Amino acid sequence: MKEIVIQPSITTPTTSLVIGEHLLEGDLLIDFCKKRKHRIVIVADHALQDVYASKLADHLNARLLTIPSGEKAKTKETAEMIENELFKSNYGRDTTLIAMGGGVTTDLVGFVASIYMRGVDLILIPTTLLAMVDASIGGKTAIDTTFGKNLIGTVYFPQAIITDLETLKTLPDKEWINGLAEILKMGLIADPSIWKIAEKEIKNHELILKAIRGKITIIEQDPSEKGLRRILNFGHTIGHGLEAISCYEMSHGIAVAIGCVIESRLSMKLGYLSEKEFEQIRSLFHRLSLYLPNTYDRKKLIEAMLYDKKNINKQTRFVMIDRIGHAIPFDGDYCRPIAEHELEATLIWMEKTYG
Repeated sequence: MKEIVIQPSITTPTTSLVIGEHLLEGDLLIDFCKKRKHRIVIVADHALQDVYASKLADHLNARLLTIPSGEKAKTKETAEMIENELFKSNYGRDTTLIAMGGGVTTDLVGFVASIYMRGVDLILIPTTLLAMVDASIGGKTAIDTTFGKNLIGTVYFPQAIITDLETLKTLPDKEWINGLAEILKMGLIADPSIWKIAEKEIKNHELILKAIRGKITIIEQDPSEKGLRRILNFGHTIGHGLEAISCYEMSHGIAVAIGCVIESRLSMKLGYLSEKEFEQIRSLFHRLSLYLPNTYDRKKLIEAMLYDKKNINKQTRFVMIDRIGHAIPFDGDYCRPIAEHELEATLIWMEKTYG
């Protein structure tokens, strides 16, 4: 078991990230919570209630709340339900919220923790590959709106992230794909060694650690997303748009995987990336069996991308790569505007390839 201490910036609290096995069965969490002498509330994905959450609540003498599974739960209504339950039981600032589940749960509960009583302590227990390598790292919290994904949120660093790799043993294949998309993205934008390992063995625990360390390194340099941190959005301009037009029926991983391929192809078409490296990218992502949602409509996708948080002056901006493992700086913006006519041919290719 290793402990990694992250100091995102001088003005934010230190987050302890602990990665190992059987962490939920030991005294690590008890010791951590005892130091604070707080009342503890676990908010867990309902699917985990009988598997992990009830047992952990008994272990910590904590209150357990559950929320529905899936992206459709990541709303202001679910956040309000959690808040009301806390208020009804007179939970104050001496409360620690523990989020147990995938990215939906960590994003949502993190958002509630950041605004309840103007901020209470937060511990994240990611139980999916996607949450371990992406959603739980970096302090971003959010809920979705009818206009798009993650458009309302805060940056609020947890006191601890407890990553128990044992939880991956019960993970369905589709959840592996969700996480792999984000891992492969890290290989494209920052760490080519991830790509080399994945080409040989796509389910490798070394990939998890590399992806986590890679994201931490980027966030430490740019915690407030003024430049470099934008590269973590590679594949997400297209990906978040696809999720939105599918009404979140499309999984985040499949959407981001398609986004990575399309934004790599766009990088090639604009003269940044070689055709040879694009073919390597397309070939590896092909193993994930990608497809467009039944609700796909090009006009709706373009409209959805207008709400991307990188946009300036109503211009849709994309992160670009010039080789596997390197995002283009563009004078510190790490993204550039793409006109609709520049995007059209690549969208036609996407429709023919994945439609």
